[in-house]
Amino acid sequence: MADSNPMHTPLPAGVETHLLTHTGEASPNEIKYYQKIIGSLLYVQIRTRLDISFMVVHLSQYVSNPLPQHLCLAKYVLSYLKGIADLHIHYNGTWGDGMHGYSDSSLRDHLDDYHSMFRYVYLLADSAILWTSCKQKTIAQSTTEVKYMALAEASNQAVWYCIYLSELGYVTPDLVPLHGDNKGTVDLTLNPMTGR
Repeated sequence: MADSNPMHTPLPAGVETHLLTHTGEASPNEIKYYQKIIGSLLYVQIRTRLDISFMVVHLSQYVSNPLPQHLCLAKYVLSYLKGIADLHIHYNGTWGDGMHGYSDSSLRDHLDDYHSMFRYVYLLADSAILWTSCKQKTIAQSTTEVKYMALAEASNQAVWYCIYLSELGYVTPDLVPLHGDNKGTVDLTLNPMTGR
């Protein structure tokens, strides 16, 4: 990948058409090569690169039997990382606006099954400190439900992270703002009785 052209986006246009299960059989060498790339991308994604989470989670679902298109997409992500090698997360050392989070999900955005993906990020000192992008365990039947499940997962992480910060000696607020973008979900969160 040393001679590859750097890419400026983590995903190429129309990527969803290539994220399909392989009906044939990939060779053991193809599988091993693909697994090495995905393992490296997972390490980078978990440690420092929030922006590739969505793509890496999708690509990691095909490690047991990848298509040639999956390998091309994995190499695309590597080219993207090459293009942003000089960018980094900067922590300025001040509390900033305190800890707050953002959560989002989309209903059934995976072509192989009906599971939705959810993502969240928490900021502290005006920089990302915690992020994830993964497939939901249960199948949601509405946009409100899928976004409510994403908010619940994000809330669990906020509680854990506040406990962790307090163990480190930081004073954490009683309430951590968590932002969502669905009115039905926000209404359900504020008044759980509306869901019954």
